[in-house]
Amino acid sequence: MRNIKINNKDYAIGFWWQILDGKGAKKQLFEKARKLSEDFKDRNYNCVVPRKQQFGLGSCTSGKIKRRPSLACALVERSQPTWIGMFCLSGQKDIWWICAVSKKTIVAEGDQFFNSRAEAQAHLKSLKSMSDWDGHEITCETLEESLAHFEGLIKPKEKVQSLIPENPRGKIIAVAAVVVLLGMGWILWNSHQNSILEEQRRIAALEARLKQKKQQVNIEKDPAQLFSMGWKDAPLPSAFADEFINAVHHTDPFKNGWKLESIVRTDEGIYMSWLHQTGARFTDRPYNSTLGSGPKLAEITINYPRAEKRQSQSLIKKDDATAQLYELTRNIGAKLTLNWQAPEVKKLNNRIIKEAAEITAPWVVGKWKLSGLSAVVTLSNDLFFSMDTIPCLVVSEISLTNNQCSMEGRIYASY
Repeated sequence: MRNIKINNKDYAIGFWWQILDGKGAKKQLFEKARKLSEDFKDRNYNCVVPRKQQFGLGSCTSGKIKRRPSLACALVERSQPTWIGMFCLSGQKDIWWICAVSKKTIVAEGDQFFNSRAEAQAHLKSLKSMSDWDGHEITCETLEESLAHFEGLIKPKEKVQSLIPENPRGKIIAVAAVVVLLGMGWILWNSHQNSILEEQRRIAALEARLKQKKQQVNIEKDPAQLFSMGWKDAPLPSAFADEFINAVHHTDPFKNGWKLESIVRTDEGIYMSWLHQTGARFTDRPYNSTLGSGPKLAEITINYPRAEKRQSQSLIKKDDATAQLYELTRNIGAKLTLNWQAPEVKKLNNRIIKEAAEITAPWVVGKWKLSGLSAVVTLSNDLFFSMDTIPCLVVSEISLTNNQCSMEGRIYASY
């Protein structure tokens, strides 16, 4: 949780939101909030923002918890029912806030702040993959833009409260008085019920422990299921290069007086740029391109549907993959840069059986780059058909810039 100022008023951001089942009584809400905070002790939740059918958990590290309004709640009522936004909340651009609301309900990870735009952008991308948010996406790159967007939308309502009862002593005395009045008969009956409940919990805990242990054993036997197999969703090199080769063959070196500078194929499509030449008109650019970072550069990006996935391929040994790449490089007279990374490791923290396990991917990933390629070789289908024969080789970029060709990608291999 973090406190921020909007127009000299304090607000709180950075809560983990949960849906409340049932009628949403205050007592039920706080009980569920406290139970959830116990399940996630490592997050140090100690405050809550209650709403009608949901609540947000936060961690206050500044001592006394002050009843500040939640910024996310303050925006819900007067905004669209469903929306997502990224807001800069600092003049130094070191506080970026992601807010996501679906049908007037704040989503679980939809109230998070970050210290950099890159981190916020990554979180925004993750949330956008879950929904189209009814097309309502807001991006405010500066504090001034954020304040302008908030104008007229903020209505302070739900506030931060402590998870710990404000007067525990009075409640303890009241509970003790009730216990005395119940009598010995109720105590005996309650003891019996507790014994039954304890046995049920013991059995449930045992079953959960066995289930988690079985899942861990299965993952350790087949660790591949835990990691992303990047080569499976990638097209073959020849399929990836097809649009690039067509673009080069069908693009004139000069167009409307502009000189072709580069053609680049990436996962996003084809990028082309031209340099302005003496006498060329800035208003008559090639292929409806737009001016780039400067007026003498025109550029365009053409998006293509992702090429078809390759058929199933088996991993080969790292040494064999290295040898095949270097042999390919030798045959085409190019320069190869190949860097193998350490196998990816993931930790399984099993809270039920209280055991931690490290699972290592059964393959390694090599990042490669071919440079010094001649245009004749690069524009030949034969080169890419040869690359198709190297198992699990992925091409992520092909570039022709100032008549210099290069390409790069990844290769996966066992070890």
